[in-house]
Amino acid sequence: MALSALEKIAAIQDKAAKEIETLKSEAISDISKKLSEAKAVVTELENQYFDLTGKNLKGEKGKRVRLSPEQKAALVITVGEIIKSTKDNGISMGNIVKQSGESASAVRDAVLKVKGLKKTGEKASTLYFVK
Repeated sequence: MALSALEKIAAIQDKAAKEIETLKSEAISDISKKLSEAKAVVTELENQYFDLTGKNLKGEKGKRVRLSPEQKAALVITVGEIIKSTKDNGISMGNIVKQSGESASAVRDAVLKVKGLKKTGEKASTLYFVK
C-alpha cells in the first residue's frame, strides 16, 4: 500500500508540474502580447512628442531634411499665396512658418524669392505684404 500511495503522490506531482508549465507558457504569451502593444503605444507617443517639439525624448533634434529643387519652388509659391491671403494686415515670418509647415530657414529663403514683396519693420517686428 505504501508503494501505491507514493506512486499516487508522484503521479499527482507530475500532473501538477505539467499544468504549471502550461500556465507559465500561457502567461508568457499574454505578457509578450501586452508588451508588444505597449511598445507600439509608446512609439506612437514618442512620434507625437517629436512632431510637437522637433526633439526626441532625449532632447536631440531630428535629422535635417533638405528640400529638393521642386519642393523649394513649390514652397516659394506656397509662401507667396500665404502672404497674398493676408492682404492689408501683413504677416510675420513666424506665422508664415507655421502656416507653411516647413523649417524657418527654408521659408526665409522662399520669402526672398517671392516677387512683388514689400516688408515693414525690423527683425522680429517685420511684416510682409504683397505690393
